[in-house]
Amino acid sequence: MKQLQWFAAWFFAVTFSIWLGRAEAHTDDTGILVGLIGIGGLVTALVEPRRPWVWGLVVPAGIIVGNLWRHTPAVWGIAAVTSLVGCAGSYAGAYLRRSLRGVS
Repeated sequence: MKQLQWFAAWFFAVTFSIWLGRAEAHTDDTGILVGLIGIGGLVTALVEPRRPWVWGLVVPAGIIVGNLWRHTPAVWGIAAVTSLVGCAGSYAGAYLRRSLRGVS
């Protein structure tokens, strides 16, 4: 069961990251994307709460790579903010999963 959770979390995180990178290239709605990064980290950490810092870095990776590819001047600021939001969401998801496990 743990291997299935691990695989599902990686599949979701990488797929969502690719989708976010593609969506970021075709929109300028930054607030929605920042919210989606937080939600993506939260959902991934709900599935696999053991290493939330990994999900906080993998989920926004598509946006970071896309900005590196397009040579965006503020790529390091974008990387810092998106990683911070992703980590906040994933740590919240890990905390929520662990607290719900104690209730059940």
